[in-house]
Amino acid sequence: MKNTVLLLLTLTIFTSQSRGQESISGSIDGWTHGVGEVYTGVFTLTEVGSIDDSGNFEIALKPGYLAEVKQKMEAENSNPDKKFTSQLMTLGESCQCAQGNLELVNGDQELTTMAVLGFMLANMEKKEKFGRLVPASNRDFAEGYIKLGAYENQVGYAVDWYYVDKPGVAKGECSVDSYPVNGDEMYTRNTTYNLDLKPGWNLVKYEISEIFTDEGGKTYPVKESIASISKLPSDMQFVFLPE
Repeated sequence: MKNTVLLLLTLTIFTSQSRGQESISGSIDGWTHGVGEVYTGVFTLTEVGSIDDSGNFEIALKPGYLAEVKQKMEAENSNPDKKFTSQLMTLGESCQCAQGNLELVNGDQELTTMAVLGFMLANMEKKEKFGRLVPASNRDFAEGYIKLGAYENQVGYAVDWYYVDKPGVAKGECSVDSYPVNGDEMYTRNTTYNLDLKPGWNLVKYEISEIFTDEGGKTYPVKESIASISKLPSDMQFVFLPE
């Protein structure tokens, strides 16, 4: 198994208006990969920061980020050689509610997030991908969180930054009955939404507090929550997962 490095860092969010932007900064202890960039995204990467040869990183939280993402997406979608098109989700689309009650305010507005499955660290000039940097409660949660479709969920949390242009609210209790990949024992996935988003950047915490394990050992969220938070949790770590 590849070694996973946990950061020993001091994390600061700068909000000074004289800087013209907010930023997230920290340092990866024992960094040996050299200089590079910080990217967000899954299929299409967008450069949002940098890391130096000592492991000090800074990630920009620019004002007007949603419009920038939309402009880039529209330009990419207009490429006739592109095999698929991308689009932003709305607040309402991001809050699934098969059963239950969900209060939505401005749920039709588009949103974007910063730490989609963590940040990618790389040096694109040298075509080197170093790995992912995940703001999370611990290593085990971070490893399961970034593996889409692997069903390796763990109890814990991750933090992300949401950007909206208008105030938005999503509050309520929702559930959906599901079958696991292995076996026929149904389980119910319960999700609590407590989002109160302001125009601009918003801190959001996604947490799994209970999981269901199927006959093959795959794990699924049973109790989860997505909530606005006013500051980073004191026990949050930036977990570096090497490529």
